Amino acid sequence: MRDDDHIAFDPQTCRQCGGRCCQGSPGVWVDPQRFFAIFFSGEQLSLAALRKRLPELGLVLWEKSGVPVPAPCSVIEGCSFWGKNGCSFTVAERPCQCLALIPDPATLQQEGCACQLPPLFSFAEAQRQWKKYWSISAGK
Repeated sequence: MRDDDHIAFDPQTCRQCGGRCCQGSPGVWVDPQRFFAIFFSGEQLSLAALRKRLPELGLVLWEKSGVPVPAPCSVIEGCSFWGKNGCSFTVAERPCQCLALIPDPATLQQEGCACQLPPLFSFAEAQRQWKKYWSISAGK
């Protein structure tokens, strides 16, 4: 999966809506290879090693589904990386879901976020990708 082919990020629309998606919930990294390239120079870590290293990055593993998926910490205001100046991640670092979210101008006319994720960036797809990664990395 190459999520750079699916970047829908629109800074102008995001600025206008004030980051409602970010205020609702953090996005996740769907592609394990991209995640490790961004934060660990491509080094692929075991689950135990990743658990130890995530807190220093301000990240957590969402494990409610039974499949650990890295994500920014979630706070009352939404994503812990969201602030008055927007996202503190560079565009290149942002979770796959954040970049793939298709802006919907209807968001500007209503409460909440009307933007949509393509199926390749759904949480179910993130679970599938990370389950595959963890099954391969467990054998190393």
